[in-house]
Amino acid sequence: MAMAWLIWPFILFLTALPANSITEAESLLKFKQSLTYATTPLDSWTPDSDPCGRVQRWIGILCNKQSVFGIRLEQMGLSGTIDVASLMDLPALRTISIMNNSFSGDIPEFNRLTGLKSIYLSGNRFSGNIHSNYFSTMVSLKKAWLSNNEFSGLIPFSLATKLPNLISLHLENNQFIGNIPNFTQPSLVDVNLSNNRLSGAIPSGLSKFDVRIFAGNPGLCGEKLPITCTQPRDATASVLIHGRMKDAYKTKYYIAFGTLGFLLVVTIISLFFKKKKKKRKRRKRTRRASEQDSNNDQQIQITVDGSRTSGSRQSKSSRSGELTDISVRESRAADLVMVNKEKGVFGLSDLMKAEAHVLGNSGGGGSRPSSGGSVGSAYKAVIASGVTVVVKRVTVMNQVSVDVFDKEIKNLGSLRHKNILTPLAYHFRQDEKLLVFEYVPNLSLLHRLHGDHGEASQLDWPSRLKIIQGIARGMCYLHQELGFLSLPHGNLKSSNIFLADDGEPLVSEFGLQRLINLDDQVQSLVAYRSPDETVSAKSDVFSFGVVVLEILTGKFPSQYAGINRAGGTNVVEWIGSAVEQGEWMNLLHPSVIAAANDDETSLDEIENVLRIGVRCTGEDPDRRPSMSEVVDELTMEDSSDDFITIET
Repeated sequence: MAMAWLIWPFILFLTALPANSITEAESLLKFKQSLTYATTPLDSWTPDSDPCGRVQRWIGILCNKQSVFGIRLEQMGLSGTIDVASLMDLPALRTISIMNNSFSGDIPEFNRLTGLKSIYLSGNRFSGNIHSNYFSTMVSLKKAWLSNNEFSGLIPFSLATKLPNLISLHLENNQFIGNIPNFTQPSLVDVNLSNNRLSGAIPSGLSKFDVRIFAGNPGLCGEKLPITCTQPRDATASVLIHGRMKDAYKTKYYIAFGTLGFLLVVTIISLFFKKKKKKRKRRKRTRRASEQDSNNDQQIQITVDGSRTSGSRQSKSSRSGELTDISVRESRAADLVMVNKEKGVFGLSDLMKAEAHVLGNSGGGGSRPSSGGSVGSAYKAVIASGVTVVVKRVTVMNQVSVDVFDKEIKNLGSLRHKNILTPLAYHFRQDEKLLVFEYVPNLSLLHRLHGDHGEASQLDWPSRLKIIQGIARGMCYLHQELGFLSLPHGNLKSSNIFLADDGEPLVSEFGLQRLINLDDQVQSLVAYRSPDETVSAKSDVFSFGVVVLEILTGKFPSQYAGINRAGGTNVVEWIGSAVEQGEWMNLLHPSVIAAANDDETSLDEIENVLRIGVRCTGEDPDRRPSMSEVVDELTMEDSSDDFITIET
């Protein structure tokens, strides 16, 4: 009996739980009551429906596995005092966007939602100071957009110290004052602090970013800015030293100057002997050069790939009349400069002895599809060590100095990621340059998608998804490592993506914008064919979106073709129009449609990827996601990292 009395209160507690719980629909309806709006944008929010309904989803609600993970209420004319407490009953909520509405006053207490990973408040009339510790409880936050408001006071210190995974921070067009905190998060790749009232020195943690993110803050100073920071005078230098302490300092000075004098004498003697040694070497090189005058015209033999009518080799001609031979006509021409030694070390002489096969712009023959636009022609060569390489002959970089070229290519050669194809070496001459890459035996993505290979070799949906995810990871890495470039890639298209034996994509031909002549950039780089007025990292995102839609539909994008060139489909407009009409499923490739019909999980994946592709190809660059966001969104199990939008 005593035991029954002990258990009975616990049973009552359990039976009372359902009565006290609140559903996601009830939580959102309570949140809706705190909003003020002139029109009726939230008519679908009704008590008799499900926010994540399979047939009809509530407007502005983003779901994952039938749970609300995102609220996206943008450009709806909303105002009012947001009831944050009502949202605390949404356990899966990870992202909120109320951008471009009419909310005002202090920043809402979104920091009570400790599970948020992204918060977008830009384009409202929020004002006032944000407490220094506001973000201390939001340790999962990755993206914070507070731009185009009226916030004032200091930038919250907790943004820099309490958010270890911060990726994107937008504070531009506010009234923040004072010094910028030192943001040291390695994950941070997207920052904008322009048009505030900030002052002081640029902190070291942000020095890697482009100077444009600091524009409109006349009080800031730094190496990249018009105003150079003055070094503060050490206060201890003005302290008067008396008695023994003064004598001690004098002794230290004598020792220091004596040491410097000794080192100076040693240095002068060393330079004298080095100069004599250089003279001896110069004489030897002169004698050696005179002995080699008769051998200063060396050639690489090239056979056109695909010429199968006879077994004879073609050494000084090609079917297209291009790339007949590559000669070194200067006795003192530089050798190959290795920038990546993972495939061994080889020299220009090794390439000259190799038989080379001309490749198309995309790594295939002339009968196969071409993406249009390229930084140069290419050939395949097998060197004596057995390594097969692709040599890219570049003629659009003629005005680049050897010092600039060397620095840029060595930087690209230092990159390491399983989804990028890093250059191995280069050869510099004034009239043309050679870039050497590892040869990937499989066809490019362009040919796998559009070549005539039969049904057996068609890519199924899991393969297509793996390729999209790999491209995103490679591009995210490039955007992190080459974030100082306005175009971290610049030429992303299916012909510059190769498939490894395990099906992983290898992104190539990146980071070359600064090496290409201005007159050739528009014709050579596909990023210039995005609708952006100014090319930027978001132009790369647009190109990625085009590749995603190309993989989903199997259609050749007209964005690859040059101006006034026929052929190809404008997949961006084509898909965008179909999405608005709810008829996008019929536009997908048959293998993708088959996967969607056979498996509900695959259907969710396809819808998710399609939304990402459409969002990446949006006309407004500021509304496109960063590549780090794309990587997050492409993993369905963790898609709650951020929102994606297509209302169906």
